[in-house]
Amino acid sequence: KWLERMEVGHAVVEMPGSTILHLGRGEPKPVDIEVEFRQGNKKKFLTRLRGIEEYRIDAEALSNDVSHRFACSSSVETNPVGRPALKKGRAELVFQGHLSEELTALLTGDDNLSTHGGAKGAEYNLPKSIVKVTLRKGVPARKRR
Repeated sequence: KWLERMEVGHAVVEMPGSTILHLGRGEPKPVDIEVEFRQGNKKKFLTRLRGIEEYRIDAEALSNDVSHRFACSSSVETNPVGRPALKKGRAELVFQGHLSEELTALLTGDDNLSTHGGAKGAEYNLPKSIVKVTLRKGVPARKRR
C-alpha cells in the first residue's frame, strides 16, 4: 500500500562512474525536437532542439557535432525572437533540414532509429522516453526506406 502512495522521482546519472548529477521529483524534463517549415517555403525545414542543458550537454558542442555529422547549418540561440522565452543559461539549437529521426538516434545512442550513418558512435545516451518530437502543421513524417 505504501508503494502506491509514493511520488514519481527521477535521477540524472553520469556514466561511467555513476555520479548523480540531479535528483528530482516528478518526471524528468523532456528534450523537445520540433520540425517546422522554413519561412516562405514549403519544401525546406528547420529543426529546433530545446532542453539539453538539464542533461549536462553543452549546446555549442552539440551544435558543432550535429553540423559535422549531418552536413547541415546550425546555430545556437539564447534569445529566440518570436518564440517562448528561455530560462537563464538555456539555449535553443536550430538546424537546417528535417532532422527529427537523426537527432533522436544521436541523442539516444540507438543507430536503428535512423538510416543516416552519421548517428553512429554517439556518446549521448539519453532515454527514449524523454525525447519528444513535434511536427508542426503540415510537416510530413519522414518516410522509412
